[in-house]
Amino acid sequence: MDEIIPLPLDLVPDLQRTVQRKLGRCMLQLQQYERLLKAMVAHSELSGPPERLQAIRDEKVACAHKKTLGTLVGMLTESYLKLPDLADEPEQAEPSDQIWISFRCQMELSEEHYAETKAALKELVDLRNELVHHFLPRFDLWSVDGCAAAESYLDESYETIDGHYLTLRDWAKSMDKARQLMASFIQSKEYEDAVVNGIWGDGTVHWPSSGITTCLREAETKLAQAGWTPLFEAIHWIAKTYPEQTPKRYGCGSWRHVIHESQQFEIRKQSQADNGATVVWYRSRPRETSKEQE
Repeated sequence: MDEIIPLPLDLVPDLQRTVQRKLGRCMLQLQQYERLLKAMVAHSELSGPPERLQAIRDEKVACAHKKTLGTLVGMLTESYLKLPDLADEPEQAEPSDQIWISFRCQMELSEEHYAETKAALKELVDLRNELVHHFLPRFDLWSVDGCAAAESYLDESYETIDGHYLTLRDWAKSMDKARQLMASFIQSKEYEDAVVNGIWGDGTVHWPSSGITTCLREAETKLAQAGWTPLFEAIHWIAKTYPEQTPKRYGCGSWRHVIHESQQFEIRKQSQADNGATVVWYRSRPRETSKEQE
């Protein structure tokens, strides 16, 4: 019978260094995954008034930066991953009296794929916790067999982590492409019509936020007399200041037609004593009585 020759004990330090290197490789890849996940969670949705969007985004980035991997995975599965036919729920109610921009990027999965993905992500979180909190108690790193078992476990762990990272990277690329398309749309005439002028794609007008209504209100601040503004003077001022804002752009034949359609203003007619001409005055309706159109 052949004699079993034991491995020299001085092999253990070399094996330990290999284990340390492979453990470090796993932890670095986990950190790569976590950084990318934080970026996706922070940028997957955004809503608010245009002037606060950058501040809101900065707040979301700062918030995601403080979250643990488990919390981030939960946020991803609840917001980015989406089941079919599941109604979208806005982050907060959108006010009807101001411009409000909302953007959300999601990936729809079948019910089966969603459940599988959610379970796989939970396993990744469990693996991370095992590596961080329970790796040393699990393996005897002072023996050759213990180091060999640890090395094999770390190789398998790295393959799992790297697979998740590659999947997440593909999701991030899709999200980035969607954001690029959104940026392109923001620079289009259709976006300007909808956001700046309140003219939807089907030609209907959201009068409370429309550009021409905003101009009439701004003219009030410049020209009002005892709370009422002469329409003729407002028309002249708007033509000089905002020449692109015309009734025709909103499907109206005249400025009085705009005021009637918008339901945002009150009208008063006054005959001049010297020549009998009729002067039309207008003023904004109170918010609670103006007609809000959805």
